[in-house]
Amino acid sequence: MPKRTLAALSLIAFSFGASAAVTVTTGGGYVPMVEKLVEVCKNETAAPIEKSFGGNIGQMLAQVKSGSGVNVVVTDRTTLLKLKTPVKFSTMQTLGVSPLMLVWRKGVTITNPEDLAKDGVKRIAHPDPKAAVYGRAGTEWVAKSPEAVKKAVTPKLLGVAGVPQVMSYVLQGEVDAGFVNWQAAQKNRAKLGGVMAINEGYEPIEMVAAVVEGAEKDADVQKFLGCLASPKGKKVLEKAGVR
Repeated sequence: MPKRTLAALSLIAFSFGASAAVTVTTGGGYVPMVEKLVEVCKNETAAPIEKSFGGNIGQMLAQVKSGSGVNVVVTDRTTLLKLKTPVKFSTMQTLGVSPLMLVWRKGVTITNPEDLAKDGVKRIAHPDPKAAVYGRAGTEWVAKSPEAVKKAVTPKLLGVAGVPQVMSYVLQGEVDAGFVNWQAAQKNRAKLGGVMAINEGYEPIEMVAAVVEGAEKDADVQKFLGCLASPKGKKVLEKAGVR
């Protein structure tokens, strides 16, 4: 066979091997959940599914716009709708609802969220509401609390960059409590004084798998979406607090 033909065939083979039909991204807080979803769905569907992580959801969407090859984005619906991104989505498949979690350091006693108003709780950290849905949810919960709770809690609030920073501050005892996501709360449960789900008082955090416009007819993308809705996919989501 001529060398030119061999070279062409090698290039074609490399091109098929270098890219996946399905490439999934998410923001930092959801990475463990999406890693497990990709692992399970690759085994279930035999579809070529890869992952692309490396920053918050805004940074990952910027990479999508730059041609990263990502065609499925897993995050919460509110963030996607509020972010100013040129990336367009053809469909958004609902995965479930993720709760806002309250965590507190050892030495602090909390039996219900309203205990944040008590004198024993001095500082409460929350992620940046402009960048993190759990920051929006936490500050919204405070704003919608009974007036006495709102008045007592608001001066205690400390805004930080994101969920990892909130958790770090709580674990180090720099604050008494904080608002985070389910995954961070469960991962650090043994090091904390306690964790508690807050299930109302804010706009529900609805998790979705959003398909980048143009990929909606891809057979492997459809297989991945089907896996997310399957019993095994739902089991992964439930273990990550998405119900």
